[in-house]
Amino acid sequence: MNNYRNSFNIEETLIGVILFSLPISYGLNSLAIAVATIFFLYGTIKKRNFKNLIIYYTSFIFFLAQFVSYIFSDNKVEAGVKLTLYLPFLLIPISFSYLSINKITLNTNKIFKYLFYGTLLILVYGSLRFLYDVIFVGERYDYGRAVALLLKYIPHHVYMSMFILISIYAILVGQIDFGKNKKSIFITPFLYLFLILLGSRMAILLGVFVLPIFLFKRLKGKKESKKFVLFGGVFSLIILIVGLSNDFVLDKIIYSYYDLLNIPTKEKPFLGVSYRQQVWYTVVDLIYQSPFWGYGIGDVQEVLNNSYENSDIKGLNAHNQYFQFILNYGIFICLVLFFLTFRVIKQCIINKQSILFFSWLILLFFCLSESILNRQWGVVLFALILNFSIYSQNKSLTINE
Repeated sequence: MNNYRNSFNIEETLIGVILFSLPISYGLNSLAIAVATIFFLYGTIKKRNFKNLIIYYTSFIFFLAQFVSYIFSDNKVEAGVKLTLYLPFLLIPISFSYLSINKITLNTNKIFKYLFYGTLLILVYGSLRFLYDVIFVGERYDYGRAVALLLKYIPHHVYMSMFILISIYAILVGQIDFGKNKKSIFITPFLYLFLILLGSRMAILLGVFVLPIFLFKRLKGKKESKKFVLFGGVFSLIILIVGLSNDFVLDKIIYSYYDLLNIPTKEKPFLGVSYRQQVWYTVVDLIYQSPFWGYGIGDVQEVLNNSYENSDIKGLNAHNQYFQFILNYGIFICLVLFFLTFRVIKQCIINKQSILFFSWLILLFFCLSESILNRQWGVVLFALILNFSIYSQNKSLTINE
């Protein structure tokens, strides 16, 4: 009991619960952010020390860009919803500012372990609901219906894949560097299998190529690294083969390859690539028409819908976060946001903050094919990683991963 009390860190727990609740539900996650903000804001007011908030100006600028876009939007109702969505960029810095002021050190591995537990919990819950629906309700689970059924109970497969990738890496780094997470490491193969079965093409590419490269680099110079690489590689290959034996996942990859290379086929069961191509052609044309000021967060979707020639893609966003930013704010504001963000990422590389840098890499890659900041899952994850990175780079702190 005494060991528990000594190891318990209320500040670390409050930040961790934000990540833990993120895959579980929007409501619980919003409550976690609110509780953490109130706790840390009270401590800041009590000490009357707000000077460290300036360190987190990058996060505030993201919210400011959204606010400016709100002002210039005609559809204030839609703009108001999207402005509210960006509140984590305004609230989360308050928590990290308190930590910086009081020189409280967070353990990066422990923080991201909360995301691992939340991801695992929602996958277990989703799987149990899936089995119940199949066995007792008689739901069909052939071909892609299995994934669709599972996604009724877990986050969108894109965000779920991001949570899984970051969780796997954080757990394995904890084992490689500190010999921790010995029990959790046995769960990572099941997470990897879910990653494949969810069928996100970007996630599979990152899981097959980027994740192993990062882990291999982390293993250099470590004891028993050859055994880890051998057993880990063989086990991952087996899981990959099992995952790709699913016709739905395999067909999704194969037909995406056909689409990218314009190889003619008798049927097109997956339209993700071709739809994105149509969306991006429209987006580029709209950017040419209004490159400097964008269209405003309240009006951009209506502008897109009116510009789509194919009625099947009406309602789709830009499906690329970089394009989405330019459509929302215009090039000038986007360049400021890109510059500030990449400066933070550069410091992560310089300071060798591998978990944070890997998380950034996952976010940036998914931004190529998705507008990830259009949903709470993406906004909270992005805002937390951004502010955690800034906090970790504060020279008055020493962060141990």
